[in-house]
Amino acid sequence: MLTNYVYKLRPNDTYSDKMDNWLDMLRSTYNWNLADRINQYHHQFIQGDYCDIRTKAEACPLTCFVSKNGATGQPWKDSKFNKEGKLRNPPRSAVDIQITALPELKKARPWFSEIDSTVLQQNVKRLDTAYKNFFEGRGFPTFKNRSNFTSFTYTMGIKIEGNKIYLPKIGWMRFFDSRPIPDRFTIKAATVRKRQDGWYVSLRIEDKSVPDYIFKPLTEVKSVIGIDLGITKLVHLSDRYQIDNPRFGTNKKVSRRLKIRQRRVNRKKKGSKNSKLAAQIVGRLHKKISDKRQAYQWYAANKIVNKPVDAISMEDLNVAGMLRRCKVKIDETTGRFLKNGQSRKKALNRSIADAAWTELTSKIEYLAAKQGKVTVKVNPRFSSCECHNCGHIDKLNRERERFICLACGHFEHADLGAAKTIRDRGIEVIQSMVLVDCQKPESRGSKRLKQHKEIRQLLGGSFPPKRAASARSMSKRAEPRNPSNRDIKSEISLESPRL
Repeated sequence: MLTNYVYKLRPNDTYSDKMDNWLDMLRSTYNWNLADRINQYHHQFIQGDYCDIRTKAEACPLTCFVSKNGATGQPWKDSKFNKEGKLRNPPRSAVDIQITALPELKKARPWFSEIDSTVLQQNVKRLDTAYKNFFEGRGFPTFKNRSNFTSFTYTMGIKIEGNKIYLPKIGWMRFFDSRPIPDRFTIKAATVRKRQDGWYVSLRIEDKSVPDYIFKPLTEVKSVIGIDLGITKLVHLSDRYQIDNPRFGTNKKVSRRLKIRQRRVNRKKKGSKNSKLAAQIVGRLHKKISDKRQAYQWYAANKIVNKPVDAISMEDLNVAGMLRRCKVKIDETTGRFLKNGQSRKKALNRSIADAAWTELTSKIEYLAAKQGKVTVKVNPRFSSCECHNCGHIDKLNRERERFICLACGHFEHADLGAAKTIRDRGIEVIQSMVLVDCQKPESRGSKRLKQHKEIRQLLGGSFPPKRAASARSMSKRAEPRNPSNRDIKSEISLESPRL
C-alpha cells in the first residue's frame, strides 16, 4: 500500500538559500532540456530522414548531430551481448539520452555537482512525464519560471530520526512531526516544495504487507446516495441533508481584504523590494484561503462518505467548460462588439472556482475507496429540470430553488430533487453493469477482478483518483517525427509538399 504524508520543514537561512539555488539550477536544466527536445523536433521536421536535403544523404549518428530520438546526445546504448553471444546495441529514448548527459553537465558546470544525482534524474523524468501527458491529449509542456517551478524530488537516501529529516546533499533538518509514520512503512520518495509560508516535504511511504483498498462487488450494493453540487449550498444529498458553502474566497470581508492588498502591490515600483514583500503578503492570504477550503472539503467529504450506504452517485461535471468565456458577438452591419453576458458571468465563474467541485469529488472518491464503497459518475444533464415523480423534463419546472412539475404538479426543493435524480441514475448504471456482468461467461476466480476493472473504467471511481483531463481528445498519439508506432518515411512522404 502506498500513501503520502506531508510535513512542514524548519530550515535555517543557510538551508533555505541552498534549496532556493537548487530550484534555480533545476529550472534552468528543465528549460534547457525542453528547448533541446523542441529543437530536435524541428530538425527532424525539416530534414526528415536525411542529413543534407540537397544531397539526400542519410542521417548517421556518427557523422550527424540530428537525433531521431528527440534529444541531443548519445542515441545508442553501450555495446552489450545477448544470450546467443551476438552484439546488441539498442537505441536510447529521449529521456535516457538526457539522463546519460548529466555527468557531462557536471563536468562542464561543476556547481551542478552540489545537487543530488537522483534529484537531477527526477527533474528530467518530470519533463518526460509532461510529454507523455501531452501525447495522451493534455497540453504541451511549457517553460517554467519561479512561480510555477517550486519543487524537487528525492528517490533514495532519506532518513528520519524523531523530528529531524536527512536530505542528501543538504543535511539534517528539523520539521514539525505532526503525524507519526506507521510501523513497517518505508520511505520510497520525498518531494520538497516551497510554498508561500515556508518549505514542505511530502513523503511517499509504502508497506507491501498492507493490502490495497478493495471495492465492494456490485452485486452487494444495496443502498445508493445521490450528490448534487451547488453554490448557495455546497452539497445537496438525496436524504435531504445539506452542507453549507462558506465562500472562503468570495465573501465580502475576504474580497475587500484581497482587493486592498493587491492594490498595494500595483502601487509599488515593479521589481523593488517593497513590491516583493507586498506580493508575499498577497500570496500568504491566498494560501490561507486555500488551506481553509481544503480543511472544509475534507470535513464535508467525511460527512458524505460516513453515511450508511454502499455506493455514492455524483455528477460528472465539466467544470472547465463551465468556466469558459462567453462567445464573442459582433454586429454584422457595423462590426462592433455586442454585449455577450461575460460581465455578468464573471461573478458566477468566481463562485464556481471558489467552490472547487473537482477537488471535492476527488476527496470523496479517495475516502470512499478507503472504506470500500463504490463511486458512480453520471451525466448531470437536465438533472435539475427532471421531475423525480413522473420523469417530465422541462426548464420551466424550476424557478430558482423551487421546483413545480408542469405535468403532475409535484413540488419540492429543486436541488434536493436533482440529488434524487442523480441517485436514480446511479442505480440504473449499477443495475445495467450487474446485468452485463451476469450475461457474460466468467472463469473461476475472475469475478472480483472483473468487477474492480468495470468500476474503474465505467464508473469513474478509480483509486487513487486520477487528475481530471482537459476537454481535448484523449486519444493516444505518437510524437511527431519521433516514431513509436509509425513509420517515419511514410510520415515524411505525407508532409513533403510542406517542404
